[in-house]
Amino acid sequence: MTWIGVLIVGLTAIAVQGEVPIVTRAEWNAKPPNGAMDSMATPLPRAVIAHTAGGDCADDVTCAQHLRNLQNFQMTRQKFSDIAYHYLIGGNGKVYEGRSPSQKGAFAAPHNDGSLGIAFIGNFNKQAPNQAALNAAKELLQLAVQQAQLVESYKLLGHRQVSATLSPGDALYTLIQQWPHWSQEM
Repeated sequence: MTWIGVLIVGLTAIAVQGEVPIVTRAEWNAKPPNGAMDSMATPLPRAVIAHTAGGDCADDVTCAQHLRNLQNFQMTRQKFSDIAYHYLIGGNGKVYEGRSPSQKGAFAAPHNDGSLGIAFIGNFNKQAPNQAALNAAKELLQLAVQQAQLVESYKLLGHRQVSATLSPGDALYTLIQQWPHWSQEM
């Protein structure tokens, strides 16, 4: 490969990273954790796709409000130290930071250890997320491998495979079974 080919490959990798629009906790006005959280060693062997099961969102303001409401519910009613997931994906095609990937999630008991939790905002039982959200999730998975949050050979699972739940909804669950890294077994 010539130096121009190497440069193009390098620039393509940078472009893929730059395409993942990540909204920080500060930008969505997250509360700080209210208790200790167990740590996990990264890279993780699993990515678990979930849905929040509430309303969906299509714009920045609504998505941020949904996140604040979810975080408040999970911290006050469910008694979690923080929002349960590592990342959440809005219908606006943006990825929202949840808890750090090096902190054990609170979404897949008893399989939180070793799992990167990615939740789509909304209920996807009957209808799948829009293409912008699906693309953001796929790009996030690639970025998580590049940033050593996931091992290269990670297994992709639906939330219902690790917990007694209908999440990530029938429509989304059917879709993710076609994605790379999909696994029927943990």
